[in-house]
Amino acid sequence: MAVLAVSGFSAALLGSSVFVAVLTYLTYRLLSGHLHQWYQLKDIPEIGPSLPIIGHALMLKRNARDFFNQIVEASEEFRSSPLLKIWVGPIPMMVLYHAETVETLLSNTVHMDKAYPYVFLHPWLGTGLLTSTGSKWHKRRKMLTPTFHFSILTEFLEVMNEQADILVDKLGREVGEDPFNCFNHITLCALDIICETAMGKKIYAQSNSSSDYVQSVYKMTDIITRRQRMPWFWPDLSYNMFGEGLEHNRRLKTLQSFTSSVIHERADHLRSSEGDTDSVSEQGTRKRQAFLDMLLKTEDGAGNMLTHQDIQEEVDTFMFEVRGH
Repeated sequence: MAVLAVSGFSAALLGSSVFVAVLTYLTYRLLSGHLHQWYQLKDIPEIGPSLPIIGHALMLKRNARDFFNQIVEASEEFRSSPLLKIWVGPIPMMVLYHAETVETLLSNTVHMDKAYPYVFLHPWLGTGLLTSTGSKWHKRRKMLTPTFHFSILTEFLEVMNEQADILVDKLGREVGEDPFNCFNHITLCALDIICETAMGKKIYAQSNSSSDYVQSVYKMTDIITRRQRMPWFWPDLSYNMFGEGLEHNRRLKTLQSFTSSVIHERADHLRSSEGDTDSVSEQGTRKRQAFLDMLLKTEDGAGNMLTHQDIQEEVDTFMFEVRGH
């Protein structure tokens, strides 16, 4: 019994020693990497004093609009500098606000790796054009570029004009002596336009902004960007237990099920109309071709079609972008 007790104690001691050694190593790698980054970037101005581990996270506004205004104010304060930095947890984020620095970034097609906070977009957007990198990004961009040809984009003007007329009518009812915020009106109009041109589906966001899908697009964007600014919610465990994890998952299900159903509906329609050369509707107008229709017909250089998952990544990216910007 004594031998067994000693043996058990030795095993526990060995296990504890291994755990401490691994923890020490990981802490060392994290701190050494952080200190190296800090030293490299120390001359770049920052929005204020940063704290260990969480950086400037406590200073950042929770509301998306307030956060945007906060960045605008910081850009004005440091206008004489080429850029400034914000530490979000252990990750430095660069804020660019001069044409020459932005051009350097946007014209680069080599360094395409995305920062860690982009992983929180993956459940919704997958690894489409916005979130992918390397060979997948180059391949996907080459496949999608033809769908943005000027002659194709002009076909969307009719949709834009229809939705713009609705917007003008709504703004006309708001006009009076008092000022009003037109932001929500414009984003709902943009949502209607992008949904019909991207998916060929009317969602009537301007007339029914309370629909589950429209609200999920709005809410999901805020949920993700808020999590990106709160490093204590980066681990899934803490996010699901104390953050907005449950709300995130519910909204995600609504968004993905809607997009998936539209993709399958359009794919079935295209298959059933194969060989039909009549491009005129029963009302005598030319049938509109949505971005989704083009994706369902897109092939790479080897003749491979995009999968439904590939298509959903790009369509969902469109919906995120219209709300995010």
